[in-house]
Amino acid sequence: MNKWVVLTHKLGIISETEQLAEIAIKTVEEGDKVLDMCTGSGCLAIAIAKGCSGKNVSVTAADVSDAALMLAKENANYNSAVVHFIQTDLFENIRGRFNVIVCNPPYIKTAEIAGLDVGVKDFEPRIALDGGEDGLDFYRRLAKDVNRYVARGGMLILEVGEDQAAEVLRLFSKRDYAMVIKDLEGKDRFLKIAF
Repeated sequence: MNKWVVLTHKLGIISETEQLAEIAIKTVEEGDKVLDMCTGSGCLAIAIAKGCSGKNVSVTAADVSDAALMLAKENANYNSAVVHFIQTDLFENIRGRFNVIVCNPPYIKTAEIAGLDVGVKDFEPRIALDGGEDGLDFYRRLAKDVNRYVARGGMLILEVGEDQAAEVLRLFSKRDYAMVIKDLEGKDRFLKIAF
């Protein structure tokens, strides 16, 4: 079993991460350029690189945290995944356009972090959890700039918090269409937004 899979199994969060990766892998087409924004440990970028290995796909993983990128690089090496890494605060150091952008940003409301399960709040860095007062800070920032980085006909795939799907969709008004996908518990958890 891969190192990152073991880690996420121990945390009990593999189902949503796996679902997001599966959605992305099914969306990616031959020759696509893929960006995993807020990559953290790199599990999404690695899963996409491995899952699309026969499609001549270029995968870039970006994160603001140097420590996260170091771990992501280690995990990519461990899994023999070809991923390019960029340290950036969202799109600040990103150049070019991508056919698929996947992102699992921090979306927990600041006031709710203290009440999270110990396995999450004591393991994950606060920067990976805190989405601001209403949990939507990162989605607002993504919505503001994503059109400059997604290719025409491209797709943004997001994980959102419980009961956030409708609010997040409203932020992405400059889109062709959008689709809400439920998680394994039947909650609106993923968004596919086409541009």
